[in-house]
Amino acid sequence: MAGETSAPQPLFDVDDLQARYVRFHRLTERGFVEFAFGVGSPELMTELILPLDAYRDFCRVNRVVHLTREQEEAMDIDQAKWRYGIPGVTE
Repeated sequence: MAGETSAPQPLFDVDDLQARYVRFHRLTERGFVEFAFGVGSPELMTELILPLDAYRDFCRVNRVVHLTREQEEAMDIDQAKWRYGIPGVTE
C-alpha cells in the first residue's frame, strides 16, 4: 500500500554464515554515512553511502563486523604494498 515502509531486509539468506564487514569512512555534513562493505573477507569491499538511520539498520540486519583501527591500518599497509610496492618485497 502507498505510504507504507517495509522493514530492512538482510542482503543474504540468514542461514549464510559468511562474515559481513564494514569499514566506516565518514559521516557527511548532510547526514550520509560513507562506508565500505565486504562479505566473507574484508580484503574485497565495495563503497556504499546511506543516510545515517539506514546505515544503522543495514549494519543491524546484516549483522556486520566493524573493522578495528588495527585491522584498517593493516589493510592500508597491504593495499599500499600492492599499489606502490615496497623495496625488497617481491611477492
